[in-house]
Amino acid sequence: MYDYNKEINLKSLKRNIIIGAVILFILAIAAFATGMYMKVIQLKEISGALGDFSTIYFKDITYKLIFSAAVFLIIFTSISITNKIVKRNVSRYLAENSIPAKKIPIFSIAAVIAIIGAIFTKDFFYEKALNFLNSTPFGKNAPIFDNVDIGYFVFQRPFYMALYQFASTLWLFVILYTVAYYVIMLLTAFNNITVQDLKVKSIVRHNLINIAIFFIIKAITYKFQKEGLLYSTFFSVKGAGYVDINIWMNYFKIAPFLLVAIALVAFWLVWRGKLRKAAYSIAVFPAVWILVTATALVTQNFIVKPNESEREKQYLKYNMQQTRAAYGLDKVKSHQFPQMKDLTPEVINKNLETKNNIRIVDYNATLNSNIQLQSNTNFYTFKNGDIVNYVVNGKEIPVFITAREIDRTKLPNQSFINKMFRYTHGYGVVVNPINKLTPQGQVDFLLSGLRMDSVDEKNLNIKEPRIYYGELTDNNVIVNPNGKGQYKEIDYDGTTETNYNGEGGIKLGLLNRFLFSLKSGDTLNMLTSGNISSDSKLLLNRNIIKRAQMAVPFLSIDNDPYIILTKDGKLKWVLDAYTTTNYYPYAQNPEGYGNFNYIRNSVKVIVDAYNGAVEYYVIDKEDPIIKTYMKIYPGIFKEKPLPADIADHMRYPELLFKVQTEVMRRYHLNPDDLKTDNVAIFYSNQDRWDIAKAPGAGEGAADNDIEPYYNMIKLPGGISKKEELILMRPYTPSGGKHNMVSWLAVRNSVEDYGDLVLFNFPKNTNILGPDQVEVNINQIAEISESMTLWNQSGSKVFKGNLLVIPFEESVLYVEPIYIKSASQSSIPQVRKVVVGFQKGNDFIHGVGDTLDAALDNLFEGISTTPVKPADNTKPDTAVPDVEIKPDTEGNAVTTPADKDKIIKDIRSKYDSMKKQLDELGKLLDELNK
Repeated sequence: MYDYNKEINLKSLKRNIIIGAVILFILAIAAFATGMYMKVIQLKEISGALGDFSTIYFKDITYKLIFSAAVFLIIFTSISITNKIVKRNVSRYLAENSIPAKKIPIFSIAAVIAIIGAIFTKDFFYEKALNFLNSTPFGKNAPIFDNVDIGYFVFQRPFYMALYQFASTLWLFVILYTVAYYVIMLLTAFNNITVQDLKVKSIVRHNLINIAIFFIIKAITYKFQKEGLLYSTFFSVKGAGYVDINIWMNYFKIAPFLLVAIALVAFWLVWRGKLRKAAYSIAVFPAVWILVTATALVTQNFIVKPNESEREKQYLKYNMQQTRAAYGLDKVKSHQFPQMKDLTPEVINKNLETKNNIRIVDYNATLNSNIQLQSNTNFYTFKNGDIVNYVVNGKEIPVFITAREIDRTKLPNQSFINKMFRYTHGYGVVVNPINKLTPQGQVDFLLSGLRMDSVDEKNLNIKEPRIYYGELTDNNVIVNPNGKGQYKEIDYDGTTETNYNGEGGIKLGLLNRFLFSLKSGDTLNMLTSGNISSDSKLLLNRNIIKRAQMAVPFLSIDNDPYIILTKDGKLKWVLDAYTTTNYYPYAQNPEGYGNFNYIRNSVKVIVDAYNGAVEYYVIDKEDPIIKTYMKIYPGIFKEKPLPADIADHMRYPELLFKVQTEVMRRYHLNPDDLKTDNVAIFYSNQDRWDIAKAPGAGEGAADNDIEPYYNMIKLPGGISKKEELILMRPYTPSGGKHNMVSWLAVRNSVEDYGDLVLFNFPKNTNILGPDQVEVNINQIAEISESMTLWNQSGSKVFKGNLLVIPFEESVLYVEPIYIKSASQSSIPQVRKVVVGFQKGNDFIHGVGDTLDAALDNLFEGISTTPVKPADNTKPDTAVPDVEIKPDTEGNAVTTPADKDKIIKDIRSKYDSMKKQLDELGKLLDELNK
């Protein structure tokens, strides 16, 4: 009987579902369009007038849509065809049993599944496809595959693998879906089903065809599995070993043909109704795999292991060659010291610039001092600092430079007005010499204060000190150019005011104001504030690391930027960007540094601290990966040289150097050296290195790897003609030994940027490592007694970084010793400087209030301090060279011209002694109290 109300309700339900679906579709389109609009205007704001980074976003979106549409069509077609076959087979079977046919959905369910599949795979293909279509050859072939360029493994194979993974996953889903659909349809018809219902020939045939197609798809995978052997592991290294090449690679060559043959035979037997024979034929394939596995195990244990060094030698060599190439270690220049010589005053005087630029201030102590002395107001602080080179008063020296940024947590009031409108920016930088202290042992200043007081107005002169984009600027702010807002920005010392007039920011028209108020989650304040007009600008994405990453998500941005002062008085941040991949054949992954086995510092990123404009300069034009990205995104990267005032302060990134020094521990051995069987040495693990250790802080603390440190030295062996900024790290043998075997240096100048030089000490000489030197320093009576006395007075004594400074064929060790009171606001002071060198098996040391005094003490009063100029001009940061002249017997003596200096030294030592006696008296008074 016809039910009118039921029919009306059913139509109403259908109408409501359609209306709801349309509304959801419109909302989804609106959300997508809104998100795209907001993304695009942010990318345009980041690029400023220098380019348009939104082209990256549009290209990515285009490829995402293309592949999403392709995935939708493939899934929709596959499921629709499956549904039609299911409907035909079920309807025929029901008709044979005189059961009315059921209504089976075909296209609607296929569309739903296809939409879900397209959403899940929207990010799966596009990047691999872009690399595939724009791939660049590496110019060298992969091991084993003699005619295949490494570029195939890095750019093309990942895309082929993605296609295979999609096809195999889709068809596995189709197999399971088909079985489930048949079961559901039959259950709805019979309420319960038997095995006999599922043995209908048409249903069995459909499922067998699906399985056969899956086997054919599976057969294709053996090509990729064969290539994937180059990413296997043998003998604790990455790559294909003897068993992989001689057993598994041959198996993967015949496996696809065997699989297809077995599938065809099994299908034919099932078609003939011989199910048991079909099962036996299918069992052949796993039986073959078990047989091959057993053969591989027997070969490994009875053929390879007894003679492993020879069987695996060629494959270990591949691993060594490829790993060294992947990290640029194949270009390391080695220098062998023929012998180590005692350090003398003559050697130091021949390398005065090296001596003058020795870092005698500790990184953390200097940063802490700047926070105490240079924050100037309670809302400024210093997050980080870096060592770069500058020409100051005509001399190139390394300096410690750090930005004075605003700290939101220290604002006097956490109101919306303060955070959004008033406290918007940092102010200026502080520059410290790393080779000089005040007479009180505190850090000195080359550029300091809110007035930017400078010792060199030519080279250290800031014209725009305001920092709107930095490391601590994680929040958005709103600025009102030309002072049109109700509130001005707090500037300078906290009492003056200013207005931002830079090029950064997004104008807050009605639409932008509404959208970004929703994005910020503070809709009420942003929509109702009277301080916002159509001329107001929203400064967002102000964290420079996130800002640089936002435009180029395919690069890895280093999290340690450094700030520089350009010649036109502007402040700019410099960041390093890396290209990486995990697809470099046979290359080892760096332990503890991420999922990659190839890395290049191909790009330098420049961010304007005031305007926020970002520029990407390609500095490694030989890197195939950056070449590929330049093809994918033309016009994004600048191929012209770095601006001169950026290139003048080039600095090799510590992160990359740490990765390289980590890999170098095992891969310093050159497998292509014809004089030494380095592959055999690599196999035996007898020449493995460790990073040199430094004692941990506190009693019983574990030793720590010495961090890389910057020095300005003249590289030994005639490698450099003058002093230059280098980054270095020393090595000791593995296995708990602490003598120093070598040190690795990387050059920073734009001409020699990235050149790695390995300095090896003589193998028959025991060179003191930093940890051993630290033990010797602790045993110096003067140091031990002084540290005990200072610690008892309630002060805290700590040591700065122990530095290893090469001087030709000698080594000088330098360590500052700090004292700091228990007060949080205390400023660390260098109380003593310890220097020393190795003579035979002994550690010869010197102690003084300054580096020069310590060197004088080291050489028993023979001065290595050059005479300062006698004129009244502003003193230079580096002093001129003065030679120590030998007498007729060859002993170093001072000349009559040094008389004034000797008198000054006497006065200086007297003043220092008097100061220490006064402090000792105060400590004794405190002890008596």
